[in-house]
Amino acid sequence: MAQNPHPATGTVTLTAPAPDTPLTGTEWTVDSLLGGAAAASLPDGAAGRARFTIAADGAVSGSLGCNRFRAPVTVSGASLTIGPLTTTRMACEGGPGEVERTLTGLFGSGPLGWRIRDRILTLTTPEGTGLTARAAPAAG
Repeated sequence: MAQNPHPATGTVTLTAPAPDTPLTGTEWTVDSLLGGAAAASLPDGAAGRARFTIAADGAVSGSLGCNRFRAPVTVSGASLTIGPLTTTRMACEGGPGEVERTLTGLFGSGPLGWRIRDRILTLTTPEGTGLTARAAPAAG
């Protein structure tokens, strides 16, 4: 076995890969709700209705499934905090109302952990409840 007459020396610095989709400026469509270790599909009539965009200026806005909303958002590393929410006041029943109540509680619950993999954003509380949301297709 030959030995390299010029052994390599130096320092290697490893960093976490950047998300494949930016957190801000992307429209996210909620596609499941998380309860601990389990993910549940959205109730009938709610698919595709809850969506939001986090803007670089520190605001999040969109639809909770029935009502439109806007709120300040603070992103700090792998954590984000949303609220308080300002919403329209339409009566929401059935699946969209159920999703709206869940998202309102989640967004107002305090800091949420976030991660993005394969164009899917996951937001979770320390207890493991949360949501997954899919990035809208890139324009072009």
